[in-house]
Amino acid sequence: MSAPITYRHLHYPAFFSGKELHIVTKHQKHLYLQPALSAKTGLICKPFTEIDTDLLGTFSGEVDRTLPPLDCAREKCRQAAAYITDGYLLASEGSFGPHPALGFIAAGEEWFVFYDVAEKKELVVRDVTLDTCFRGEKITDEATCIAFLESIAFPEQKVILKSTQQQPQQVYKDLTSVSTVVEKVKELLQAFGTCYIETDMRAMNNPARQRHLAQLGEMLASRLCSICSYCGWYGFAVTLVERGLPCSWCGSATDSVQSEVLSCVNCGFEQEHLFPAGKQQEDPQFCNQCNP
Repeated sequence: MSAPITYRHLHYPAFFSGKELHIVTKHQKHLYLQPALSAKTGLICKPFTEIDTDLLGTFSGEVDRTLPPLDCAREKCRQAAAYITDGYLLASEGSFGPHPALGFIAAGEEWFVFYDVAEKKELVVRDVTLDTCFRGEKITDEATCIAFLESIAFPEQKVILKSTQQQPQQVYKDLTSVSTVVEKVKELLQAFGTCYIETDMRAMNNPARQRHLAQLGEMLASRLCSICSYCGWYGFAVTLVERGLPCSWCGSATDSVQSEVLSCVNCGFEQEHLFPAGKQQEDPQFCNQCNP
C-alpha cells in the first residue's frame, strides 16, 4: 500500500473507553500496569487469576519453562481466552540472565501480548532493561547469607531459598524477616550441607521488575493510542529499524538509525519515517571508521 497517510496518536481512543482488559497474572502484575493503561486508554483493568500460570514454569525451578518467553505469554492468553468472550487480554512473561548484547551484565527481558478477544488479533511489545535485581549465591554459612540479604535491600527485595540451584528438593519463598531466612538456612545446611539463595523475580516481590512493568505499561498504552490513518486500527508502531546513518566526516554507514518503518497489525499498511532522531548525519565519534 502507498498513500500520503499521516501518523496519528490519540489520547484516550474512544473504542477502548469502558471496555475490560483482563490482565493474566498470579503475581499482582496488574498493580503496576493498570495506572498507565487506565489513564491513557480508558480500559477497565482487572486481574485474571482463573488459570495457574506457574504450570508454565517457575523462576524457582520447581516447574521448568519449556516454551520461549513470547510463546509462553501467548499460551497464557490462549488459556485465558477460554473464559473470556469479549474485551481484551494481556499476558506477560519475563526472562532474566546475561544481556543479549552485553553478555557479562545481568538484564531483564519482558514480553507483552495484548490480545483482542473478539477480533482474535494480537499486539506484541518487548523491552530489555539493565535495571534488574537478578542475583544468586551458594550459601555455606549464616554470615554469607546475611551479607547477601544486605546487598539486595531485603526485605523490600524478597529472596528464594533452595536446597540446590538446579532441581531443588526443598524451596522456601515469601520469607519476610532476616531471622526467618536465617532459620531456614540453618535447616537447609543441616540437611544438605550447602544451599542456594537467589532474588525472587516474581513481580510482587521484586521492586526493579515492578518499575520495568510500569514502564512497559506506559509503552503499551502509547502504542495502543497510536492509530493507523489508513484503517483506524490501534497499535500503529515501529516494527522495523534501518541502521546506516552516514558519518558527517567520511560518509561511512554507522550503526545509528537512519529510518524506521511503522506498520499496522490490522491492514498491513506501512510508513517509513526517515531520520527519526532529527539528524541526517552522525557525529564521527559514533563512526567505526573514524573512531574505531
